[in-house]
Amino acid sequence: MRPFRLATAIAIGCLAVGHANAGDGKGFRLTIDGVNVGINPGDALDVTLKDGRKLAVELQRSESVTFAGGKFSFDHDGKFTVAKTDLGGGVQQYALLTPIGTGIVVQEYKGLNPTGITDFVLQQMVQESISGGAKMTKEATERTLPSGTVLKGVKAETTTDNDVMDYEIVATGRPEGGVLVATFLNKQNIPKEGTILDKLWSSLKVEF
Repeated sequence: MRPFRLATAIAIGCLAVGHANAGDGKGFRLTIDGVNVGINPGDALDVTLKDGRKLAVELQRSESVTFAGGKFSFDHDGKFTVAKTDLGGGVQQYALLTPIGTGIVVQEYKGLNPTGITDFVLQQMVQESISGGAKMTKEATERTLPSGTVLKGVKAETTTDNDVMDYEIVATGRPEGGVLVATFLNKQNIPKEGTILDKLWSSLKVEF
């Protein structure tokens, strides 16, 4: 079983809107009564239906979106998406990654309580940086969610000549399964994207 693997593919799914076909210049396909048109977020256009009627449509991103997995949910900015990856062995991974490298990774486990592997997951996340000469400090930590659920684990900081990265890995569960949450953020990006993690922790719900 691989407790941690960073997902890099970002998938977008929404009702009646699909990925665009290659080469048409639009990010999504909108289908209305069998009529298919290309559309991007922010576009407003008139669609001519099969019976000749014209319909005004517009596609806008929601400012805030609630993402729900099997045993958890959290809110995030509508301009980001969450990618799901089946890691096998009863582990489902959900990842939100921003273009400048801030990340949220949630893993759902079946048949394993992940509270005992948070330090191992941290090592997997930082091993490349450590091999490249980064220095690391770490300490035990815990997060109490608005529901009162407590997630326990470890937080760490890796330092190189150019960057300081913050990591946090916490989990909760029972022998039959659990949820592990990992976050990472370059400290210089806290003013730009620190609110992403703030929104996660203020809205996260876990059913273990």
